[in-house]
Amino acid sequence: MTLAQRETDVLSTIIESYISTALPVGSRTVANASRLKLSAASMRNTMADLTDKGYLEQPHTSAGRIPTAKAFRLYVDSLLRMRPISREERSSILARLTLQGLEISKMLQQATAMVSSLSHEVALVLAPGGNDVRWRRVDFSLLADRLILAVLVLDGGMVHSRVVQLDEQVTTDDLIHFANYLNSHYTGLSFSEARSRILRELHRTEAHLEKLCARALGLARLAFSGETEEERQLFVEGTLTMLDKAEFTDAARMRELLALLDERTRLLKLLDNTMRSADVSVSIAPDMPEAEDSFAGLSVISAPYGGDVPLGVVSVIGPLRMDYGTVVPVVDCISKSLSTLLKDRFSA
Repeated sequence: MTLAQRETDVLSTIIESYISTALPVGSRTVANASRLKLSAASMRNTMADLTDKGYLEQPHTSAGRIPTAKAFRLYVDSLLRMRPISREERSSILARLTLQGLEISKMLQQATAMVSSLSHEVALVLAPGGNDVRWRRVDFSLLADRLILAVLVLDGGMVHSRVVQLDEQVTTDDLIHFANYLNSHYTGLSFSEARSRILRELHRTEAHLEKLCARALGLARLAFSGETEEERQLFVEGTLTMLDKAEFTDAARMRELLALLDERTRLLKLLDNTMRSADVSVSIAPDMPEAEDSFAGLSVISAPYGGDVPLGVVSVIGPLRMDYGTVVPVVDCISKSLSTLLKDRFSA
């Protein structure tokens, strides 16, 4: 449904007032803030038309209007004015992430804290899942007789390690040969691809495999083929910011939202879906059929990080009346900063 210019101006004014105050907006407020020089009667008529079209609702008969989810969808898609992050702020963000060193968990934890601090909302950062990240190298160390430490390094600085008990004796030289063989054949594959290939190779008749190959694959199978996708780390910061939001002053609603943030399975599903976008996405409750009723009145702003093949996602969850003009650039900047650091440090 196309709106007239007068209607979009009035709607934009109402939304921005509601974002600022969390209060229903009356015609007098709109008349004072809007660029339109309309009479009180004309303003009331325009607001009534927007209500009939589903963009506004009136919580009480004597109250002003508040924007609906449909209004916020239009606002985000067509009316939003961004407040971009300056070059100096971008440099500062990148520097603060760089200070975390090479350990990706610390970097993502810092990124989550920064998103929450800059957006004043609940921030979530989903760490990479091991199965989809490329194999960089594997190393084996002899801990004791027939006791081996296997360490697999994946793109992005992710490390899988496991202690393996063997049935036969091996030497340090054997382990070096095994690692060299595996690194020459599996580097560059995703963890899941490498694991599948190892299992396929072992299903072939061992007579067709060289002894070194068979032993190396057997050790790799023991070390890694039994692993499933690790429980992906999900960093959450800013839960207490909800206490400052008018929408969550109701104790029951606050408990519902806290329970939602504690349900990893549902959050992971939601965030995984947002990784399909190539850029920043804004999901408003009706756009998220998988989110169910507990997401009513909420928006999720997300951006994937990691380059052409996303490794994870940076997100913010907050009320419909989030300050999108501020939050969208924050999420975009930090996701791109993470992509830059991961590419510079860990890509081949």
